[in-house]
Amino acid sequence: MRRHGTSVFRYCREALRDKALAEDVHQQVFIAAFRDLPRFNGRSTVRTWLFAIARHRVLDAAKSRRRALSHVEGDDAAQVPDPGASPGERMDDARLLEALFDCMQKLAPHVLTALLLRYQQGFTFEEMAEVCNEKPGTLQAQVSRAMPALRTCIETHTGGTR
Repeated sequence: MRRHGTSVFRYCREALRDKALAEDVHQQVFIAAFRDLPRFNGRSTVRTWLFAIARHRVLDAAKSRRRALSHVEGDDAAQVPDPGASPGERMDDARLLEALFDCMQKLAPHVLTALLLRYQQGFTFEEMAEVCNEKPGTLQAQVSRAMPALRTCIETHTGGTR
């Protein structure tokens, strides 16, 4: 956990855009890893194995959150925490950052995972393939297609300025 805990947490936080939920998922990842450690057979690196667990837990948490939010009605909606970035995470150009977050949330979960693993965590496409159980070429194509779509979305949100 000392070696990979911070990067796993960052992945969870960015994928979920909710620090409290990310902390819960982060904890679940390492509990699952501890529980399943006797079955880890070394076919991948520990880091890749942990991110595969994290990916599944993040997808489960996002699905649960969507279900919970779909049932929120009336005054209860005001009680739901805002999943936006905390003040400490804001960049100088808040409008661009907000557009990036909005656009990233419009991506399919598997595409968002591929982008975060590639650009936030620095995984190679081969490592990503182990985490996502996909072919490296498929992931490379997803990332390549997502970048122009993100750019267009951001330009639309910001009025074409950066």
